[in-house]
Amino acid sequence: MTYDELLETIESYTIRDDIPVTTMIRLAEAALRPITKHYLSEKTEILYVVDDIAELPSDFLEIRAITGESAQIYKPISPSNANVLDGQVGYYRIGESLSFVPSTGGEVDDQVTLAYWYSFPALTADQSNWLFDRFPNIYLRAVLKESFRWLKDMEGVSIEDAALKEELSYLMEDDRRGRQTGPIIWESRSWQ
Repeated sequence: MTYDELLETIESYTIRDDIPVTTMIRLAEAALRPITKHYLSEKTEILYVVDDIAELPSDFLEIRAITGESAQIYKPISPSNANVLDGQVGYYRIGESLSFVPSTGGEVDDQVTLAYWYSFPALTADQSNWLFDRFPNIYLRAVLKESFRWLKDMEGVSIEDAALKEELSYLMEDDRRGRQTGPIIWESRSWQ
């Protein structure tokens, strides 16, 4: 599905050409961003730590892991209960940055590698994203839900909400299957 085909499909479902579709797309994206964690939305970035603080990337959604140049282990902690053992560095989020807490006598690396889930960029006629490319029906259902809300058609909202939940379950299943890693070892007794 292309961007133009998405617009045409929305118009054919709603039988209206006065719906502000680009606004409905933005509303749908705002609702989808916090809930669409998928292996296709993972990436890494080097963060520079200054005074035990590092700024998070602008597309940051959720931390997957943090590693440093040293052999220290980076682990999430609570700001109010920062129990950090030797060889560990704790971290917690404050707004758009991470605060690091080294163990007694320890130090935080000058730079750390952040593996994280990122929020997909906005869909436009000129630019696509992994969610639309791989799961266009999620976009369709989310935009239709917002469109029916705009039309004050609560039955349409309910129908599209159920369809969206079904499409999101396919996303979660694809993510689960995409994370299955490691060697599969067949033993002779497994074929008996």
